[in-house]
Amino acid sequence: MRNILALVVILAVAFVGCDSNTEEQTSDTPVLEGPYLGMKPPGDVPELFAPGIVSDVYWEHSGAVFTPDGKELFWSTAINEGRTPRIIVVLHMKQVNGVWTRPELAPFNLATYNHINSISPDGKRLYFFSAQGEQPSKAWVVDKTENGWGEPRLLRLNTIDNPGSVVNEVHEARSGNLYLTGPLDTMPQGWGIVRSRFVDGKYQKYESLGPNVNFPHNDPHPNHSPTVDPDERFVIFVSRRPGGFGREDLYISYRQRDDTWGPAINLGPKINTIGNGSSWPQLSPDGKYLFFVGYIRPYNENDIKEKKYTYAELIEIQESIMNGWGNIYWVDASFIEKLKPTDNE
Repeated sequence: MRNILALVVILAVAFVGCDSNTEEQTSDTPVLEGPYLGMKPPGDVPELFAPGIVSDVYWEHSGAVFTPDGKELFWSTAINEGRTPRIIVVLHMKQVNGVWTRPELAPFNLATYNHINSISPDGKRLYFFSAQGEQPSKAWVVDKTENGWGEPRLLRLNTIDNPGSVVNEVHEARSGNLYLTGPLDTMPQGWGIVRSRFVDGKYQKYESLGPNVNFPHNDPHPNHSPTVDPDERFVIFVSRRPGGFGREDLYISYRQRDDTWGPAINLGPKINTIGNGSSWPQLSPDGKYLFFVGYIRPYNENDIKEKKYTYAELIEIQESIMNGWGNIYWVDASFIEKLKPTDNE
C-alpha cells in the first residue's frame, strides 16, 4: 500500500522500541503529561527539548511540529546517518487521556528520507517532503480525517502547476498562501525562499520574498527553511550569508506595509551560537516558543591529542545525547517583538 522499505520499518521499530498505548509503557518510561510533553518552558537562552525522549543520540532532522491543539507532536530523526541507505523517518507522539504516548513511526513515511515540514494553522493539513536515493525530493500533503491522518498526496504546486520543480519546507499561512524553499531564477544556484499565493482556490506562480531574505550568496542552499507567522507578519529562516555566528544562522524578516520584506535580522548570539549552526526553525502553535535544531560538537580537531581521551571515553561521548549530531532546542519567542524595528509598526 505504501512504499516504506522493509529496512526503514526494521530500523525504526528497533529505534523507538515502543507501543503507542500508554497502558503498556514500561516502568522505566517517564509519564509525560501537560503541554509540550510537560517540559519546563525555556527562557531567552535555548534549552534541549525533551532530552532522552525527543532530543536523543540520533540526529534530529527537523524542529518540533505540534498540531494547533498541542496534542500531537511530529519530528524527523536520522537513524542511519552516514550509511547507505540514509534513513530518516518522521516520528509521532500524541496525548491519550492526558498522557503522551511513546514515540512511534508516523503512518505516512514513504521512502528512506522523510522530513516533516509543518501543519496548517487550522490543523487540517500536514506537510512533509520525502526522497528516495538520489531522486529529487517531493512535497506531500496529508489531510486530517476523523480517524487520524489520511494517505499522502503530492502537493499540486510541484506536480501540475510547476512540473519538474523541487520544493520543500512548506509552511501554510492562515490565508492559504504557501511559504517554502523552491526554485528561484534570481539566485546563483536557482534555489531560494518563495511564496505562492492562494487565490480563488489555486496556487499562483512562485514569487521571491525579495533580496533582504534571498541574499545572493553562491551556495547550494544559501537561504532556506522558512517558518511563517500564521498572519504573515514575519518569517524566520535559515541563511548561510556572511556575518553570522555559525555555518548557518537563523534570521527574521518582518513584512512591510507595502507587502515587501524588511531587512534580515540575525536572531543573535544566544540562539545562533548553539554549536556550529542552527537550522529548521518551527514556531509553537501558540507562538510562545521557537524550536530549532542546533549542533554542538563534543570536541574539536585537537582534543583527542591534547586531552588524551581513552577509547571508553570516546564511546561514552558517541552514545550520549551531546555527541555532535543535531538536537532540538526551544527558546522563548519574546525576541520577535524585541527585534522588530520601530518603523515597522
